[in-house]
Formats: sequence, structure tokens, C-alpha cells
Amino acid sequence: MCTVTIVPTFSPDGSVPDGFRMACSRDEQHGRAPALNPQLRHIAGQRVLMPVDPGSEGTWVGVNEAGLAMTLLNYNLPSPPTGRDQSRGRVIPALLGSHTVEELLARAASIDRDRMLPFRLVVCDGRSLLLWRSTEPIDRVQVDSWDHLPVMFTSSGLGDHLVEGPRRELFEGWFGEDVSAYAQAQQAFHRHSWPGREHLSICMHRDDAGTVSYTTLQVDPQQIAMTYHPDRPDRAADDVTLTLERRL
Repeated sequence: MCTVTIVPTFSPDGSVPDGFRMACSRDEQHGRAPALNPQLRHIAGQRVLMPVDPGSEGTWVGVNEAGLAMTLLNYNLPSPPTGRDQSRGRVIPALLGSHTVEELLARAASIDRDRMLPFRLVVCDGRSLLLWRSTEPIDRVQVDSWDHLPVMFTSSGLGDHLVEGPRRELFEGWFGEDVSAYAQAQQAFHRHSWPGREHLSICMHRDDAGTVSYTTLQVDPQQIAMTYHPDRPDRAADDVTLTLERRL
């Protein structure tokens, strides 16, 4: 489904982390309808940015003017449940009206996740990092302080366990000590493909599926930007960028 990375951004002198950059490669079946370009919407009194899946009117990645960035990954279990009739794309729109991570968790309690296939929700506000597996009770979710080191989350319809090892091994050795180069390194990571192992790659393709888009969220102290690349990140395409003034 996706590979997601989050890296810190720093003050001009490189001494203080003052924001972050979330990047999301979206992998989908070839027959799925293309997503709509990012839109500015209003949810629960907040302005939000999100691309839109035309089938569900939902999304897999979004950010609001409070600086809460979030993305959804499929959680591919060995024996997935059946009879689920609600799209996971509804999760993020239901949460984008939140002003804090704590408020987001309170809203998440009302999501009928038993009608959805399992998912993992990743949320970052620059200070804390949240990972919620929908198979876990929401009241047991821990909000962890982020140590401002690069992080990665990934999934695959082939089985999360098949891609986690090679992708994480690549990620762990990818970022050096030069924090000013993190954004460029992140971009290169999402473009990476192993010859002969394209089905396991970050920029993935196989006969029935592939990486179809690449989205970055840049959250700075005063401004938020979403840039949407409507194709694999290693191919040329016309990017779409929308911005918001950040309101704390």
C-alpha cells in the first residue's frame, strides 16, 4: 500500500529542529481509478489539505492548519478478516478536524474500525509521533515523544513481513549526519528500486500493482505545504502544491 518516511527540518543554522517533512509513496492495483489532486477543504472548523480517492471520497494522507500530518497504511495480516464494508479512506477525514494528538485520539474512538479492513495510522505534529494499529484498543495507544530522527513505516499487499526487512535495512543506512541533506536523501529513498526486486522496492512495480503517486507534507513553524506528484517518484509528472498558513 505505502511507504512513509518522516524526517526533521532544522533552523537556518542547523542547530534546532523546527519542523518536519512527511513523504508518502502510494502503491495500488493498476485497475484502481487515479486519485484527484489535493484539495483545500474545511473540516470541523479547520482548513485541511488532502488528495481525494474518487471511490470513497476519502484519502490516505492529509494535514491540517494546526500542523497535524497523518497517513494511513494497510495492515496486512496473515489471515485478514472478511465482511468489512467500510472504506479505510474515511479515517483521516474523520480526524483532520483535531487540534492536538490527544483530541485526535478522542475522535478516533468513534471510528467504526470493525467495519474496515485493518490499518495503521501514523500521526506527527513535530513534537510527538503516534502509531495506531486498528487491531489495538484506542485507549491503549501511546503518544511518544519524537527524537527527531528519521523514521519509516511500510506495507505491501504481498505481506508486510516480506517488505519490512529489506526496506528497513535500506532505510537504516540511508541518512547521514548532514541534516541539511535530509530532504534530498528522503526524495532519493522514495525513488529507489532494486533491479530484479522491483516488487520489494520502495518505488515498486509488479504485474498487477505499482507506486502510483508520491506526496510530501512540509510542516514549518509558519507554513504548511502539500506537494502531490501524480506518478511514480522516478517519473516526470506535473506536481501540484497547495499551502496553508499554520495556526497554533
